[in-house]
Amino acid sequence: MILWLKALHLIAVVAWFAGLFYMFRLFVYHAENADKPEVAEVLKGMAHRLYRVITTPAMIASFVFGLGMIALHPPYLALGWFQAKLVLLLALGGYHGYIGKVRRRFAADDIYLTSRQCRLRNEIPTLFLIAIVLLAVLKPAGT
Repeated sequence: MILWLKALHLIAVVAWFAGLFYMFRLFVYHAENADKPEVAEVLKGMAHRLYRVITTPAMIASFVFGLGMIALHPPYLALGWFQAKLVLLLALGGYHGYIGKVRRRFAADDIYLTSRQCRLRNEIPTLFLIAIVLLAVLKPAGT
């Protein structure tokens, strides 16, 4: 059972990160095409579907399958590396919520970020990904 949960968890995490990586890319295009209503409308629809149909369900599935693994192996909760991973995952969930806020503002034609600001924010999931994967794979003894 644990291997099935792990496989489903990893699939969900990959889908979640794919959405996180692409959302701000859509915002870059939106910021650069704010003066073109027909392009902006297409980008609004794409961002809405990506966030609601792929990214958010993948986040929920990641947490559900992860909690399932914890339920089958509770001693992980006592490990420092695992606690650090949980903190990063909660912060990543906050970043996900921030993306939702940005999406709603862009959908209302409140383009308050420049394309450069969107590009910089697009790098944030990479930092989370590196830290979370290193913790999960290396399982540092001191943490």
